[in-house]
Amino acid sequence: MKALQAFQALNEIYHPLRNSAEAAAMAAYMKDHFEFLGIKKPIRAAAHKALMAELVKEKSFESMAFIEILWNQPEREYHYFAMEFAEKKKIFKEKNAIDFIEWLIVNQSWWDSVDTIATHLAGKYFLTFPDQVSKVIPCWITSENMWLNRVAIIFQLAYKEKTDVDVLVAAILPHEFSKEFFHRKAIGWALRQYARTDQKFVKDFVKSRSFSGLTVREALKHIA
Repeated sequence: MKALQAFQALNEIYHPLRNSAEAAAMAAYMKDHFEFLGIKKPIRAAAHKALMAELVKEKSFESMAFIEILWNQPEREYHYFAMEFAEKKKIFKEKNAIDFIEWLIVNQSWWDSVDTIATHLAGKYFLTFPDQVSKVIPCWITSENMWLNRVAIIFQLAYKEKTDVDVLVAAILPHEFSKEFFHRKAIGWALRQYARTDQKFVKDFVKSRSFSGLTVREALKHIA
């Protein structure tokens, strides 16, 4: 199956399920950054399950071309399918996929897509290719794109004891005084998660810095 054929197949599944009332509510929740078909996740998952399995199984499928077609659609449900497919297809196991992952981060950007990509694609990519961390992450840390900054801060959320603390600190410090909500929240989230592995480090680190109240509350949320 070609990429465009796959998109048409998905389109045929989704369009009969459109719900205008749900679409309006979903768009409002996302602050009207995106259009929606209005298909709730359980309904969507059940409807596309067979197609997803078929596409993941097909070895010669044009995966990235298909994801790009989905990513260029206005409705958010296609983006959700693209992210799920990208993870199941394990595009993060291809060394040259990092440019594509970055493209996904900086296009159609909002917290729901960026955070999913950070942990399920970028995070897994850097575990697979640790030598790429020093080549890519410094560029993301200093980028003018706040979503790349955010991914640099949170891509290690699931790493636990594998967390590179030096990389985490390097990603955090340039944004210590940022007034951007998504920076502040990301720093707190990353530290809160790492506190599950090294609570003392997080307590001492937070105490030594001048983080915003939001960041501190998030970082110390589960620390007595």
